[in-house]
Amino acid sequence: MANTVWQAGGVVAALGAGVFLVDQALLRMERRGWIYWRKRKGLSSIGADFMQEVAPGAQATKRAMEQERVRKNVKPAEEPPFRVDLDAGVVRIRRPGPDA
Repeated sequence: MANTVWQAGGVVAALGAGVFLVDQALLRMERRGWIYWRKRKGLSSIGADFMQEVAPGAQATKRAMEQERVRKNVKPAEEPPFRVDLDAGVVRIRRPGPDA
């Protein structure tokens, strides 16, 4: 009977020590930035995307951001209506219209 109690106590102590060592190893990994163990991390990019879709007004904001991105990437189809040559001292202004 006493032998069984000692064996059960040994198993509990070994499990406790094992849990403690695993916890310490995971904390060390967290300090190195490999994982998040005890501290809460912010939303993942998937979670952030989901929250944007659910939040009111998110569609309008997302649409405006896409339009701004497109506007920045699109180059004008024509040259500016004026040209300045500082070395020659000449400024040329093109008239807008169909014959220009």
